[in-house]
Amino acid sequence: MRSNTKKFTAAQHVRTYRASQERFTQSINAMASDDAHLQIQSCPDWNVHGLLSHVTGLCKAISQNETPPADTQNWVDQQVVSRQSVSTSAVAAEWIEAFTPFSEVISANMRLAMPLTYDLLVHEYDLNHALRKEPVLEDTDAQLLAMNVAALILDGDIAQANIGSLLLVANENEWQCGSGDVVATLDLSSFKQPLFEFIRLTGSRRSHKQLLAYPWQGNYEQVLPFLSHMELPLHDIVE
Repeated sequence: MRSNTKKFTAAQHVRTYRASQERFTQSINAMASDDAHLQIQSCPDWNVHGLLSHVTGLCKAISQNETPPADTQNWVDQQVVSRQSVSTSAVAAEWIEAFTPFSEVISANMRLAMPLTYDLLVHEYDLNHALRKEPVLEDTDAQLLAMNVAALILDGDIAQANIGSLLLVANENEWQCGSGDVVATLDLSSFKQPLFEFIRLTGSRRSHKQLLAYPWQGNYEQVLPFLSHMELPLHDIVE
């Protein structure tokens, strides 16, 4: 991937993860008890309690040096299922307790630090959406960090397909994903929060209708299938 954006160290990933965890748990602790049952639109199998169980389960497993097995999805699902009967406050406390050993593991392993920090930031936005809170993240570095990871994943998928490359632009920040000549460009510099919008659209948080509505240039039909790594939401997600 070719990009002119700022690069981040594992230590910066740890600090970003911790800050997101603090915001996440503050929202959990401040919500009404019934809100734990609110559905996560982009992850419809989960409610707020399930989402919390997911990020907690990943953190706890990594803190114990547990690595994902071949059947990653079942491993992730079981982390949620195993906490269904545990109170939301207890799950949040478990997450906080696991952070220190977790941070030691990911500080030494950038390949873990990158996807786990990205995953948490994306799910923080999911939580805010479910709780009807504004998706405000004033830390531009945190958004850049997440988008760098998203673009790296996208780069691998497009390069493997050998269809050229996709250029993403957010003001002064650019990511060229894939290999060869640019076949499509998406410039969101005119958007109020272009980094936020890129994180959401590359993370399967926009419907097909919403994806088509972006100001594409070039042969975007070739690259559109690679933007989503999960099933797209059936209905528009509007934050």
